[in-house]
Amino acid sequence: MAGVNRQKIRSLNIGVQNSLIIGVIINSSNFKTFDGSQMKFNKTERGVWTFTLRDSEEDFINVTVWGSAQYVKKLYSTFHIGSIVEAVNGKVTSRGLNDKNEFFVPSATSQYNLSINENSALIQFHDAPDKEEYEKLLALPTRSIELSKELVEILNNIEDMRDQFVDVFVIVTFVSDGRDIITKDGRSLKCRSFEALDSSTEDTVALMLWEKEWVERAEFWEPKKTVLHLVDAKIAYDKYKNKIALSIARKTLITENPTVQRTAYLRKMLSNREKEILSTDPFAVPNPHTITNVMTIQEITSKLNTWSNSVDNRIQFAVILRAKITEMNTDTETANTFLIKCALCKKILNDKKDSCMNLECPCGNGSRIPLNTVILNIKLNLKDSTGYLIGCRLTGPAAERTLGCSATKFQAMTLPERESIKWTFLMDECEIRLHVIGPTSKFPHTLYNILSIERIRDMIDDKEFIMD
Repeated sequence: MAGVNRQKIRSLNIGVQNSLIIGVIINSSNFKTFDGSQMKFNKTERGVWTFTLRDSEEDFINVTVWGSAQYVKKLYSTFHIGSIVEAVNGKVTSRGLNDKNEFFVPSATSQYNLSINENSALIQFHDAPDKEEYEKLLALPTRSIELSKELVEILNNIEDMRDQFVDVFVIVTFVSDGRDIITKDGRSLKCRSFEALDSSTEDTVALMLWEKEWVERAEFWEPKKTVLHLVDAKIAYDKYKNKIALSIARKTLITENPTVQRTAYLRKMLSNREKEILSTDPFAVPNPHTITNVMTIQEITSKLNTWSNSVDNRIQFAVILRAKITEMNTDTETANTFLIKCALCKKILNDKKDSCMNLECPCGNGSRIPLNTVILNIKLNLKDSTGYLIGCRLTGPAAERTLGCSATKFQAMTLPERESIKWTFLMDECEIRLHVIGPTSKFPHTLYNILSIERIRDMIDDKEFIMD
């Protein structure tokens, strides 16, 4: 490119002009906006986005994009983890190693930061013969895996290691479905939990992803196959679990399926384990795409009946069930078809205008007005050649995905319109992904939570269309 000075990250210096840096994005934080009314010149809403750019095995740098909210959001929506990009005429600044901002970005190898400011710099895709060389960098660990700590050491000394950052090399055992939440200040976020272990212990660690990019990439993680190298995971107090735990922090860098020998070793180790690995949270909703175990209703019932409910340890498992829907209460006017929940703490309410009674929730303690949501709560009965499952539940986002409309839109439909939707599924052979949560002495009822429904004939039509 004429008029620019191509630079490697390791050769950057303060004051460099017209620089061109090519690399692969290996990490991306959530896009944020802030009030620009106090700024001297441009008083419109402003945006900021930070990502990490890598151009060699050894070198990566944190890049911050500044500008109008519209400008930054467009870049954030265009470039993702794995994108090969050119950063043109960015401003090089020194890192303040004692700067508090360093706690909220990955520990890059470069001694500098790079700023992309609207109207003075740009980011664009790089499409050249050397593109593949940058793509390979995405699967290389960002730090030596020999520095990784074993989980057994962390778990046995977790109180003493509080507020430390550690590296771990783990294999995924469970991936949850994505979950939409509303923060206490009213922001809408998507999160996803997952669990993992290493060769040192059979105990899994549960972790939460908050950055949109990683929430979306984790959709494709495969239990017992996806290996992760986590650099600078934090050991900290988790207020949700009410204990000190390993967590994903803003500093954490994640490498998926690193191209090192230990990756194959972890996969082999887990493939040799006959014991089924379940989530430690009996109410964590599995990602439907990760379910591969096919069972009949009779096999589901037998598995539940062989489980002892003498201890408060709920059996849970996720299966693919091929069955027909014999009943579906979508065309009734009963209140049970819809649930009203507090948008913040998820407590079920009796009335749309009520506030939850949770004193730890801003809506419950009166510090803000009630913020409630309506969710679908569909009851179904299933049948296959081996038996029946009565009282299965299709709720929340899974129900909206299945029915093809939001709870609010469905609530506004007439009964004939709802009945029409019902008959697109009723008595048709379906592939149903099901999360089964068994009973205990305290909770004597089995829960059959439906995660997705797809008609077999639609699946056949899709395959034939692809083949044609």
